[in-house]
Amino acid sequence: MLFVTIVEIPSKTSTEATRRLKRPKIPQGVKIKQNLALFGKPDVIIVFEAENEEMAAEFVVQFRDLTHSATLLAIPIEQVKWTR
Repeated sequence: MLFVTIVEIPSKTSTEATRRLKRPKIPQGVKIKQNLALFGKPDVIIVFEAENEEMAAEFVVQFRDLTHSATLLAIPIEQVKWTR
């Protein structure tokens, strides 16, 4: 399963949040595809694969105390029926 996490970093936690985002703990069953810093808001987007929602949650929970984030399930556009 493919997931996208959108991250905004509050200025009061920027040093520690940036450190954690650069070197996240990656549970077994999770693979980071892209970890991108952005110019503007949001600050970071993480694209990753996880075997299931529980593993995705295990991965992203490490950012909750330092950032504002949302994680979304992503589906390749070719697999969406309304795009065929």
